[in-house]
Amino acid sequence: MINQEPTSRMQKFLTMFVALDRRWIFSAVAILTVIFMMLDFNLPIQPSPQAEGMYKTINSVQPGDVVHFSIDYGPSSAAELWPQHLCILRDLMRRGARVVCSSLWADGPPTIEKGFNIVVAELAEEGIKRERGVDYVNLGFKAGDRVAIASLGASFKRTFPTDYSGRPTASLPIMQGWDNYNDVKLLITIGVGDPGAVEYVQQAQSRYRVTMVAGVTAVISPQLYPYYQSGNLQGFLGGLAGAAEYEKMANTPGRATKGMNVQSAIHVLIVLLVLLGNLAQFSLRMMARR
Repeated sequence: MINQEPTSRMQKFLTMFVALDRRWIFSAVAILTVIFMMLDFNLPIQPSPQAEGMYKTINSVQPGDVVHFSIDYGPSSAAELWPQHLCILRDLMRRGARVVCSSLWADGPPTIEKGFNIVVAELAEEGIKRERGVDYVNLGFKAGDRVAIASLGASFKRTFPTDYSGRPTASLPIMQGWDNYNDVKLLITIGVGDPGAVEYVQQAQSRYRVTMVAGVTAVISPQLYPYYQSGNLQGFLGGLAGAAEYEKMANTPGRATKGMNVQSAIHVLIVLLVLLGNLAQFSLRMMARR
């Protein structure tokens, strides 16, 4: 009789734990998110070979080189792809590349505008001036998927007679002296699916042998390994982790690094809850057999 009361209390506690209201779990996740977003530290990040390849390729771009940067995603994938988009655009514009953006997704052009506005403002604070139509341009959206990509191989100016603002592309300083992939130093696509990186490899890189890298969501990244191993892609980023790896190499920890801190903390919490839940359930069964 002496040990029954402690056992009974333990049994009640374990029963309560197993039946824990999910709202407490959601609250714990929310609290962890806030704490790790506020804490000023970064977990160790080891860049993957494909991320290193992408970083080295982008950092080989010289001032004045033409870079076609295709933004092929919308708001639904921004949590993973926006950090990639921003850190790559920042690197390109800081290096003085001529950044030519377009999109095969209808909701891509506003995202392009948002990226340009943020990065141009950041560079202006550093004393670096970048001018629309001279150093960068948003060509807008083009329907047609694979046909649109193939059309760019013939002529950017014919494929996009005007830019997103309605100005004739033939009159823009950034569009002078080149017109197709034979003159493009680097092709980059940040995309979520079809059309995206695979279609650019098939329709542009393999035809015109233009150097290419890509950024995709984590679920899409396994599809790119064959193209990376074959040399069609010089590198690629996969999801939020890929963006954090790029930030690590660029020594500019930002949104992706913070996001990985939060994600890692929540993963630890979930694993602990699963282990403790199973241990509690096992203990209750053992007590019931006594």
